[in-house]
Amino acid sequence: VANYKMVKALTKDTSGPRYELNAREVKRFEAEFGEDWDGTMIEYDRDFVDLPLYVANAAYSDDFRTVLQWLNKGNLKERANAKCKDGGYISLLYFAATEKQPDLMSYLLLNGADVNILHFGGDSVLTSSCIDEDNPSETVRLLLSWGAEHIVKGERVTKEGKLVLRQEIDAKGNVEISNLISAELGGRRCEIVSAPKTRDDLVGKTCVAEEYVEISDQYRVTMEFTNEVLLLDANKLKRRDRTPQDPGYYVECKNNRLTRRDFKSNEECRAFIASLDSGVGELSKVDPDAEAKAEQAAADLLAELGLEDLDGPSSSARTKNNQPASSGGKKKKRGGKKKGRK
Repeated sequence: VANYKMVKALTKDTSGPRYELNAREVKRFEAEFGEDWDGTMIEYDRDFVDLPLYVANAAYSDDFRTVLQWLNKGNLKERANAKCKDGGYISLLYFAATEKQPDLMSYLLLNGADVNILHFGGDSVLTSSCIDEDNPSETVRLLLSWGAEHIVKGERVTKEGKLVLRQEIDAKGNVEISNLISAELGGRRCEIVSAPKTRDDLVGKTCVAEEYVEISDQYRVTMEFTNEVLLLDANKLKRRDRTPQDPGYYVECKNNRLTRRDFKSNEECRAFIASLDSGVGELSKVDPDAEAKAEQAAADLLAELGLEDLDGPSSSARTKNNQPASSGGKKKKRGGKKKGRK
């Protein structure tokens, strides 16, 4: 329903790159429910910034340069939670999930977007993403790792409600997603609270629970930073949702392009984020030397923690004057137009 209202609003722009596709979606919906269909509007959230229709259209057309320009022209946290009044109160996070843009999703969440933001029907982005037969499990897993919950009509889904939801997901052929959400920690970011005697080094480390093995009550997990795959008892894990202060990775915006940073450890990642003078997401926005300052501050903080030997932003900051310039962590650029090499 929310998609219908959004798509119908976008058909007003007949020059848009997805006009024909949007028009077909509107016709299909109206053929099933009638042209005079008018759903009941329930406002679950009144306090939000209105997402301009041209920005919603840009997000729906994969024009994320326009989206990023708009986001960074005002209060970033407020705009990260913007909803389009003319399109079913759909949020930017929903658009990013629908368009399969994990870096944009992460950028919004890092800058204060509510992972459980609701559209006018009262469903959360996680619930909508699970039901969407075109949505890959990567999108659902990202939302789960950030602590997303199943919410329908403004209410947290009960155990019985989840069974009904799984049946609907199964009917759409998303068996992987159905199995994933069936387990308590499926898809969640977790901390290892105890480990086999031979692996005491794992205690306190984070991982993602990829799959639940019911017969042995274990989870197949992937360790963060090393990608090591292990089979751990369920009672050895506890949820540790990603937060803007403890995300395990970072996505920043420069010149309206998104760049992902990967780190060697959670300590290194948190130190880097704590060092951002202008607040999370504002790196290099005002001060052109902010990145170098942030990396030096991260190095100082790691030294205080006794972790100065870690590679990444700390080591690159110390050797910046002696070696070719390099930024902390590994970077993967996504989004926006590629520029030619200089």
